[in-house]
Amino acid sequence: MSWGYFSRIRLFRLVLLNMAFAGASELVREVGMDWMSQDIAARLSTRAAQGIGAGLLTARLGIKAMELCRPLPWLEQDKPRLGDFRRELLGQLKEALQKGGNKSA
Repeated sequence: MSWGYFSRIRLFRLVLLNMAFAGASELVREVGMDWMSQDIAARLSTRAAQGIGAGLLTARLGIKAMELCRPLPWLEQDKPRLGDFRRELLGQLKEALQKGGNKSA
């Protein structure tokens, strides 16, 4: 299977967007931490939020890559959705936080 020119350009643009988001969020986090001089808990929470955002953007990139590489379109019931990834990620995060809270109690 060979990719079309426009599919390659779209995927390349998404990769660049993903890289730009990761770099920009890192820069904003660093500047914000220096400017506000927050404590360690705030630093960890901003890093976690940055990681979740970058992870969801990477999942979106992966879905688009699968879509562009497929020779046939997805069946509507089989099509992966970003909301499914988000729900799974937040569910795992809640579960991890609850386990962490139970250990300290």
